[in-house]
This record gives sequence, structure tokens and C-alpha cells, in this order.
Amino acid sequence: MSFQVDTVFIWVKDLERSLPWYAALGIEAGARHGPWQEMIMAGETRLALHQGMRDEGRSTAVPSLRVADLDAEIERLAMLGIVATVPEITDTGAARFTTFTDPDGNEIQLLERR
Repeated sequence: MSFQVDTVFIWVKDLERSLPWYAALGIEAGARHGPWQEMIMAGETRLALHQGMRDEGRSTAVPSLRVADLDAEIERLAMLGIVATVPEITDTGAARFTTFTDPDGNEIQLLERR
């Protein structure tokens, strides 16, 4: 199974403070979706800033890997002893995803686009 990086979410304390910093890098803001801000990037990989504080020890940057069939991938990984940290699937209408945690505590999302 090969994966494509779909989105990298970066948690920030204050979107309004962070947006000018990213703009200075040449990354402009796109559409806002509640607490997260889509950023405009070249290519297929997306960057999104997510406003809010993470619990101590949780990742502040979370890559989201695109899969063709989320349910099949969850089942395949479960057979290998890898279970989702967040067992519920979040469905935004545009995508479905769930979260896994690697052995070092880094969060990885698997995402299926509609």
C-alpha cells in the first residue's frame, strides 16, 4: 500500500497571528472552515492551520495520508495489530478520516476524499 500526503494540519494558538507569518513565507490563506484555515499551496498536498491548544504530549503537526478506501485500510491495519487511536470516523462531507498514533506518540490520520 502506498500513500499520498493529502494534508498536513498544524495547530496554532491564534490564526490571526499566524496568518501574516505564513503569508510572509508566500503561503496565502484560502477558505476558512470553523477552527481551521486552508492554506493555498502548489501541488496536491494541502496545508491547514488549526486554531486551538493541543493536550500536553499530543502532536502539533499531523499529516493526513490519503487512502482509496478508509474502511478497508482500517481493517487491514487491524489485522496487523494497528488500531485507530480515535476509533470513530469523522465525516466532513468532503472527506472521511480517523487517527492513528505511531510508537513514538506521533499522530497520523488516514483520509478518504469523496
